[in-house]
Amino acid sequence: MKPQFITLTNGRRVRILFNMNSLGEFTALTGRELTDFTAGKLEILMLRTLAWCTAVDGEIAEGHSLDLDEKEFGRLMDMQAIIAFSKILTEQSMTAAQKKSEPPNRSPMIFFRRKA
Repeated sequence: MKPQFITLTNGRRVRILFNMNSLGEFTALTGRELTDFTAGKLEILMLRTLAWCTAVDGEIAEGHSLDLDEKEFGRLMDMQAIIAFSKILTEQSMTAAQKKSEPPNRSPMIFFRRKA
């Protein structure tokens, strides 16, 4: 999957990366689990925390540091950034869930015997 970014109100592009690291950090900070997302129990403050965690890990993956605390980051997210984040989160979480395993090899198996 190619990197996905949101643009903050200060013009800075920040990579969003929803993975095990960002999810683990979110759980450590909030005590919420992944099942809370699917149950529709995610408040706006939890969404801000999740956005910040995914941005921190995304910037690390890019070789940068976010250098913003959660509230500063949230202050720089306008409605356009919130919508972009929601789309990215949906894409990244749904893509992972929809990945199919490789189809089985359908070529015939041929066994050769050595003549004695």
